[in-house]
Amino acid sequence: MTRQKVIRHLILPSIAPAALFWLYFTPKTVFGCANRGYMAVAVVFLALGAAVVAAIKGIIAKRQGKNEVANWWMITTLILVFPLVLLAGPLG
Repeated sequence: MTRQKVIRHLILPSIAPAALFWLYFTPKTVFGCANRGYMAVAVVFLALGAAVVAAIKGIIAKRQGKNEVANWWMITTLILVFPLVLLAGPLG
């Protein structure tokens, strides 16, 4: 496990769930209730778009027989889908 893979596939995708938590705990007086909601939906849509791209890269790598690379992309996909789960579940 190299440092570059950890940064690319774990730390960078974790920005989306962290941004959603940050928006959740931001006081309403900072952005307003509706604006916080719009920003949360924007974060979720951006993360889902990136998750689709990561899933496609993982599928392509799996078909080429690069199982380790495919596993890294699937982990990235799961992290990027997590904001939708948060918004639909405990934070929604």
